[in-house]
Amino acid sequence: MPTAYDPNQRRAVMRIYATYRLLLAGTLFLSYLLGASNSILGSNLPGVFMATVTAYLGFSLLVFLQHLLITRDYSDTGLFFEFFVDIGSIMLMSYCSTSTDSGLTLLLIVSISAASMTLPARLCLSLASLATIAGIGEVAAHTLSERVATQQFVTSGMMGIAYFSTAIAIRHLSARIVKAQGLAESRRNDLEQLSQINQSIVQRMQTGILVMSRTGRIKLSNAAAIELLQLPADPEKTQQYAPPQLIAMSNSGNGHSTIIQLQPSGVELHVNLTYLAPQHGDDVLMYIENISKINQRAQNLKLASLGRFTASIAHEIRNPLAAISHAAQLLRESPDLISSDARFVAIIQSHANRMNDIIKNILELSRGRLAQPRQFALRPWLETFCRDWHGNHPDKTRLQIDANTEHDTINVDQSQLSQIISNIMENGIRHGIAAHGEALIQFQLSHTSPGGGLTLDIIDNGPGIDRDDEDKIFEPFFTTQTQGNGLGLYLCRELCLANQIAISYRRDNNGASCFRLQFAHPERGTIPE
Repeated sequence: MPTAYDPNQRRAVMRIYATYRLLLAGTLFLSYLLGASNSILGSNLPGVFMATVTAYLGFSLLVFLQHLLITRDYSDTGLFFEFFVDIGSIMLMSYCSTSTDSGLTLLLIVSISAASMTLPARLCLSLASLATIAGIGEVAAHTLSERVATQQFVTSGMMGIAYFSTAIAIRHLSARIVKAQGLAESRRNDLEQLSQINQSIVQRMQTGILVMSRTGRIKLSNAAAIELLQLPADPEKTQQYAPPQLIAMSNSGNGHSTIIQLQPSGVELHVNLTYLAPQHGDDVLMYIENISKINQRAQNLKLASLGRFTASIAHEIRNPLAAISHAAQLLRESPDLISSDARFVAIIQSHANRMNDIIKNILELSRGRLAQPRQFALRPWLETFCRDWHGNHPDKTRLQIDANTEHDTINVDQSQLSQIISNIMENGIRHGIAAHGEALIQFQLSHTSPGGGLTLDIIDNGPGIDRDDEDKIFEPFFTTQTQGNGLGLYLCRELCLANQIAISYRRDNNGASCFRLQFAHPERGTIPE
């Protein structure tokens, strides 16, 4: 049987029993004072009965105040002493009364029951033994002063059996209750732990979780949903509403999934909507995912397929191309070549070199390794990148960094990020020098969404891209230059997809040409596959 008790439970039992003891002592005291002259209470020894019941009443009052005011845990010795006093007082009062008719010994069943719920088994059985011995001793004491029927010893023995039966039964029930409470407490702790784990998982998920009503009021959202939906920071989340596109989806009446874009230059979001059970009212559950993660998986498959394809045709294309270029070079060195034919030879060599560059870029893209992201602070990395760039490029280029962040981090592949920024800068520098004789590249770091990742704007002083061509610049082989191959920005987009970076072209507030890189949250961002 268990020997450990819940302190709060034992304190509650003892407070109830202390109240019972005080009421019992008060009732016996008043019954003796106000009772009839022929009352059986104290009929044998009235003086001793009066002293005993008065002392018992005082003891009950003191113990009642102790249990009411003191909140520390009880000791087994202290509780045993209280029940010992109960047994001694009631047995003494029973001896002072007519033993056959007083019935005071029955009151000990309540005391033994309380002891069985608050004391270890050996102590509560000891109290039952003391009560039994005291009962038999009371009958034996009466035989010294008067003739007592033998039936009184049988009655005392039966009462002792009742004491032991009560102690064992209550003790067994108490043990089962304690065991059930311990199991319930263990299950409660497990549920709380699971709830905390689930909450932590939901908050750290890359997929946004959103629960809202049909009116759009948000009832539950994790950090990813706040970041993806660009919701305003609201720690209490009182009266916070979802974007209109999601409200329209919830009122459509059909659970479905769709792709939305909250802003023209923002990331695309894949939203899966589910209506909750009727007992939850009209609430809807939405799973929101950045489409770039899906594109990242598709990108990996595409790179693998493209790699196999280009590997199979590389020699078939490059070998004849090399032969054409070599033949054109030999023909150009011929002394019998006239000037009109030399121009055609130059055209052949120029286009052969351009074709070779295209194949080289495609092979570089198809053989590109998977992203190997690591977390680092973006601003110090940009400063190092700009210093290295100035050491290898002409003085006609000026680089500026405008950032109100110092230690904010991103989680991407550094070498691939360097390639992305280099490709964007080369275009900006070429057009800036052509337009103004000097190129100016500005890097602006900011947070565009609460709780989200960093945003890097790369602004140049070139004329920018025509509005009719803005939707085409990331397509492969699209170029507005006669010498370009149209793969630079396409390669940038592919590398951005591999690192979960949203790339877009826009005009800043001053109308300058700007490429925006929106990085995923460093804790819920790129996962290498």
